[in-house]
Amino acid sequence: YHRVTEAHNLFAVLQKLQPSKLYVAFDAAIPQDRHDYRMCLKTRCVFMPEWEVNMETLLGKEHLGKSRMFQQAMNWFFENEEEGIILCDDSLPHLDFFPFCQELLNKYRDNKQIVHIGGTNFLKHEQKPYNSYFFSAYPMLWGFATWKDRWEGFDLKMRELQDLNIDDFINQYDFKQRVRNFWNRRYRIVQKDQIDIWEYQYIFHLWKLGGLCIIPNVNLVENSSFRNNKRKKIKKLHKDTQSILPLDSTTPAFIQDRKMDKFIFRRYYKRDFLTLLFQWFHQNVLGNEQ
Repeated sequence: YHRVTEAHNLFAVLQKLQPSKLYVAFDAAIPQDRHDYRMCLKTRCVFMPEWEVNMETLLGKEHLGKSRMFQQAMNWFFENEEEGIILCDDSLPHLDFFPFCQELLNKYRDNKQIVHIGGTNFLKHEQKPYNSYFFSAYPMLWGFATWKDRWEGFDLKMRELQDLNIDDFINQYDFKQRVRNFWNRRYRIVQKDQIDIWEYQYIFHLWKLGGLCIIPNVNLVENSSFRNNKRKKIKKLHKDTQSILPLDSTTPAFIQDRKMDKFIFRRYYKRDFLTLLFQWFHQNVLGNEQ
């Protein structure tokens, strides 16, 4: 909502693609912050397409922050569409990302076990040399596609967690005990303290559905926040994008790739919770949007 350079870079990719439909949601500026207000206006001015496109905009009237704005934007989008591709302002997709999503949206539209089509692969050496994608318990979130019927029921407050045993839906993915303990603790913290970290609420939503996520075997969406992050552990997750087309005609085995999930957990989620918690504290306690 206020990152002008990132928004401009993303819009440059969209300009090459020239989609016929575009939905753009903007959060409002932080109250009483004149600099944030100026940056917010500049960012909104980036999205002025010169090609023929039906563009709808959602302009926030009050500052909601990342998580609440994500929920509002997704609800608004799926009031109008049955499926689509979602990108955040710090996402920089390869052009192959769009036909990749379109092909798999068509292929798995009626397969309710597939709940999410991710575009990011930050694994350095572990990806398999065959098949264009694999199935994972973990959604990659910096650029993805999904369907309205998979999104329905998303609740930022995770109210259903009060009546659920976390192990009941975590155990379906056959994680190791230490991984199950990790997610148990994280969700208890998030629920008890009412912490809105949409990435974790979204994972809860997908696991509640018992679904699998698609991850490409090459990286299709670069996250500029990783590339420019001063923390070495986060910066190491940066990975350049590359082409994936044409997709391998051989469909991978329709099962969770547990070996790959072990790498994903170790490489990202195991080290990421404190970063997300730190961002939430700055946004909601200190009032500094990240």
